[in-house]
Amino acid sequence: MGDIADMMLDGTLDEETGEYIGDINVGRYGTESPGFPVSYEREDREKAERFKKVSCPVCGKRVKATGLDMHQKAVHKQIN
Repeated sequence: MGDIADMMLDGTLDEETGEYIGDINVGRYGTESPGFPVSYEREDREKAERFKKVSCPVCGKRVKATGLDMHQKAVHKQIN
């Protein structure tokens, strides 16, 4: 393989964007290349999706998408 592919596999470059992430790895893992593929881009994207808010169709209150069912059961006594 080439140098770039090897750096993605050992975690020096972000596996999705190819961006250098060695400085971030030093803070998190204690080494520039932890030895496995890492993607901080994916972590940020998944975190944003997890905390995305939606409006309740009944009352319009903004709640997290993962908690909409619990909100409807608790406040509106609706069972989905």
